[in-house]
Amino acid sequence: MTLVQENTKWMVAHQGMHLEFAQHGDTLVQTALNTSENRKDRVAPISLPNFQLGLTGKPRGVFPVPLGGMTSIPAECTLLSKEQREDGLLLTYLHAAYNLQIQVRMTFIPGANVIRQTTTVVNTGTEPVLMNHLSSMSLSGIATDGVRHWQDPKKIRVHYAMQTWHGEGQWRTGNLEDLGLYHGSPHPPSNTIRFSSVGSFSTAKYLPMLVLEDMETGKVWYFQVETSTSWNIEIGFRGSWNDDSGCLYVHTDAGSERFGGWKKQLLPGESYTSVPTAYGCSEGGFNEAVSQLTSYRRSTLKPAPAWEGEFPLVYNDFMNGIWGLPTRERLIPLIDAAAEAGAECFCIDAGWFMEHTEVPVQKLGDWLPVDERFGEGGLQGILDYIASRGMMPGIWLEIEMCHEESSIAAKDKDWYLYRNGVRIGGPDRVFLNFSNPEVCAYFEALIDRLTGMGVRFIKNDYNDFIPVADSPDGVSVDDLRRNADAFYAFIDGIRRRHPQLILENCGSGGMREDYAALSHFHLQSTSDQEFYYNYPSILQGSLAAILPEQAGIWAYPYPLAFLEQNTPGVVLSESFQAKMKDGEETVFNMINGLCGNMYLAGHLYAADSWNMALIQQATALYKQERGHIRRSVPVYPTGLLKLKEQQAWGSIGLWHKDQNRMLLAVWRLGSAEDRFEVPLNDWFSGETSIRQLYPQEDVFQAPFYYSKSAGKLTVHFSKPYTARFYEVTGRVQ
Repeated sequence: MTLVQENTKWMVAHQGMHLEFAQHGDTLVQTALNTSENRKDRVAPISLPNFQLGLTGKPRGVFPVPLGGMTSIPAECTLLSKEQREDGLLLTYLHAAYNLQIQVRMTFIPGANVIRQTTTVVNTGTEPVLMNHLSSMSLSGIATDGVRHWQDPKKIRVHYAMQTWHGEGQWRTGNLEDLGLYHGSPHPPSNTIRFSSVGSFSTAKYLPMLVLEDMETGKVWYFQVETSTSWNIEIGFRGSWNDDSGCLYVHTDAGSERFGGWKKQLLPGESYTSVPTAYGCSEGGFNEAVSQLTSYRRSTLKPAPAWEGEFPLVYNDFMNGIWGLPTRERLIPLIDAAAEAGAECFCIDAGWFMEHTEVPVQKLGDWLPVDERFGEGGLQGILDYIASRGMMPGIWLEIEMCHEESSIAAKDKDWYLYRNGVRIGGPDRVFLNFSNPEVCAYFEALIDRLTGMGVRFIKNDYNDFIPVADSPDGVSVDDLRRNADAFYAFIDGIRRRHPQLILENCGSGGMREDYAALSHFHLQSTSDQEFYYNYPSILQGSLAAILPEQAGIWAYPYPLAFLEQNTPGVVLSESFQAKMKDGEETVFNMINGLCGNMYLAGHLYAADSWNMALIQQATALYKQERGHIRRSVPVYPTGLLKLKEQQAWGSIGLWHKDQNRMLLAVWRLGSAEDRFEVPLNDWFSGETSIRQLYPQEDVFQAPFYYSKSAGKLTVHFSKPYTARFYEVTGRVQ
């Protein structure tokens, strides 16, 4: 980090980025973030300190659209100090009239074009203060150089990702006007572009990540909000009423009364710190943005591994398997087949604690095994059998809520979360309060008991969400954040207590796959999608937001779909076996899993010897390549697929820059075209070697040709819904 001051200008350089400020009277405003210091900006920016703050009863801006109205409070603050620290900057502002100190802490991430920022408010007065809006970051001066106007449709494009259950990671691109930011008069626009989520399903509608690309200058800006609560990302234009000066800004927060119901009271002497936002800029486009954020997540956020290979190959019995109805009769064939396939861990999913009846109820909370489900030896016998087959036993939990008929549903009221005086929950379950030490102690004892039974892997699910939660003071609405922080502190305690226990975060698929969670959990479920041909789109988009080694991607050959769960014998039927005979569905499934952390499922005992050999070949390759996977960055040579874009081809690469080596998956979906070009010239030039890694049998060898001059790989797949997995290597510079 380099700091340069010239007259009223102040600039901090990090990894080729330039974060710029200017002295305006007795305050310091942030003017730009760019990759070049010596550039010619089109117009002068209108800037503020890089935070926003709203107080109940205090004026806000005239426009209704920007978050919190963009109050005048930052502009009224004076700069108390600017402190250059070993890891970044600390700017401290004072609002004398409101007796507030605002601390903006920026951490500069080594080895990545990334700054991580939080905003802290301290009440230095003698009266309570009620905040109704607090930013994590409010960044001015986006894409100020070049000659095109910010409204020019050839200037800025925005990349954002939509989410839904079974349809995660759906990236889309739009220009500013189409997304809702445009001028309607000579005066500054009152409209903005806003992506947001309300409640504890933090990724149920959008990923908390945004990429802005300047197509004119070839630069890119990127943002990641790190919270499991409500959040907002806003793109706007801050301009003058008198001339054309002004600039684009990006604002992020997890605290807004107008969008999420948030408010927080600060008593005299109290402080409150926002959730973090990571942001940066670089030369390049979407691929470069993903690369920089991947480097940051890996160096700064990923928790320490709990297993010598970092992440084992897990088989889970739920997806396209037994769908949460485990019995000894159903499990033993799956355990045997998983061991034969090469799994290193076998996870018993939902249902191990349910009454053994025809229509069982999931009474979450007591977590006592129903041993009659598992025959002689009960659940302990099944766990022991898993271990005897050379796999680590795993088990499913959903510990953040309890069923209303469980024994802990009758605990004291401070065991639960509340809204308007009523316990929060769904039709038959309520949410637990992990800021209560008794709740934490209860679940510590549960996990002690399970690990004592040999459990080495826990999948913690989260199948309901909290929209808003009140705090105990009756004034603040911040219990969603308070409980999330307490729960993750509990998880950290479990990791210290059981350092060899592997923890997966699942949020009904990928409904809570943010880096507030993933800085504490080892593994993330990416989806509950049960149809293998839909998965390429989901895994592509998810890998832009999750480290490849943390992204649990299903590979489920011999699937039993949810609607067929009552007829499990179908996987042994003649028609089903005939459908699987050529091995292409198995290959497609296994290649999906090779793109991240392979997560096996399906009725593998039904596999014939040909398909079992294909499964074993892929699991062996995964074990061989997981070292590469956890050092790679995802790249998108042919862009990102859409979920329903079945008449298409797709690809994704896992590129290890230092080795100049890429693992490349290519899928042909239902496209009528049998040939496809994959441009690789952004990563390879000159001498380049390509070979098909999987599958290896001669019958699966697909013709391909690589043009060194054009840097393009052309592949020929003769059948729809087929996939191949390649190794691409170039000369190391």
